[in-house]
Amino acid sequence: MKRGFTLIGLLVVIVIILVLYSLTFESLKGIQTGTAEDGSAVPASKGRLTDMFQLQQLGQSLTMIGLSSGETFPRPSNVTENIEDDVTSSVYSLLIAHRAVSPESLISPLDYANAMVYRDYQWGRWDPDEGPQWDEGFSADLDDLTNVSYAHLVLYGDRADHWSSRKLDSSMPIFGNRGPQDGETSDMSLTCDPETGRWTGYMVFGDGHVSLLQDISEATRRPRSGGVDGFFMIDDENRHADAILGFTSDMDDDGPTLQWD
Repeated sequence: MKRGFTLIGLLVVIVIILVLYSLTFESLKGIQTGTAEDGSAVPASKGRLTDMFQLQQLGQSLTMIGLSSGETFPRPSNVTENIEDDVTSSVYSLLIAHRAVSPESLISPLDYANAMVYRDYQWGRWDPDEGPQWDEGFSADLDDLTNVSYAHLVLYGDRADHWSSRKLDSSMPIFGNRGPQDGETSDMSLTCDPETGRWTGYMVFGDGHVSLLQDISEATRRPRSGGVDGFFMIDDENRHADAILGFTSDMDDDGPTLQWD
């Protein structure tokens, strides 16, 4: 009996290729550009390319987990039913436990903070009934030692609904390079160029695409409710439906305690 591709099979393969291309098109454009002191485009550095590929991998892995489950992305409070667990260290440690990302790929070569790969991750049997099944030794403390370089969508309020494969919002950032507090560039911030004070970074959005933002002014979106929503400042104190990327050191019913560097 002869076996081969059917017309339907070939069409499915073509569709998959087109979907993957659409998800990576923006990031492929980013390969050719970086930011000079005067804001002009220059060839991207090796470190910037590493950031792009690591963030792309992080976003795609998260999307695949969400699509396979048909529900939300891995979230600590979904395991423990305790919102206090939705802090940065637990978010990333849980993603490692799910094999969505490796500890090595969470460190950016451009990180000026005290960042170090967590090489002694304690792998355990995945059983949510026994409590948190992630390594609580994983650190995300920008004042001391961090085992992760990348910011994530703060999981509090209405914005947390975007932590789901069902949203696929092309304007809502999920992961990205860290940014300065309140979106104000400064040479005192470890997220900005130490010589110029400029910020440049990659963002992974809800639909999976990755974009290179050349300036802090580009780290914004315009929500349907109107106005401008900055990625590194809280713009909505009522519903918490705004986009904000950062580190969360503590979380309770009143909201997150954000950490900046």
